[in-house]
Amino acid sequence: MKNIFGLLIILFGLTFYIQSCKKDSSSQPIYQSITQKIKANQPYQFDLGNFGDEEAASISKQATNFSVSSVDNDINTGRAIYKYLPATNFIGKDEVEIKSARGSNGTTPNNKLIYTTIKFIITN
Repeated sequence: MKNIFGLLIILFGLTFYIQSCKKDSSSQPIYQSITQKIKANQPYQFDLGNFGDEEAASISKQATNFSVSSVDNDINTGRAIYKYLPATNFIGKDEVEIKSARGSNGTTPNNKLIYTTIKFIITN
């Protein structure tokens, strides 16, 4: 009986140890892609949502053919808006990657990173 009890304790301990060694999937970055068709010289906006005080959105890979390509973080509303305007009379493809950092409780770093790639197809 003592052997069975001891074996159960060892198995429980190993199970707990193995579970604690697994990677937390919530800390893995999320990648998403959006394809957006717009006309030449047409502005585009993408609402990234609400962000807390310690959270933010920023451009991680800038577009190449733009007049405007920026993320505006409104501290009053907590919303982040990506704004894009292709270069004057540009027709073709462009792409931007936006990094959103979320999950901070004010004392810990953001543990949820979201990379959003917006692929623009700009036509006449």
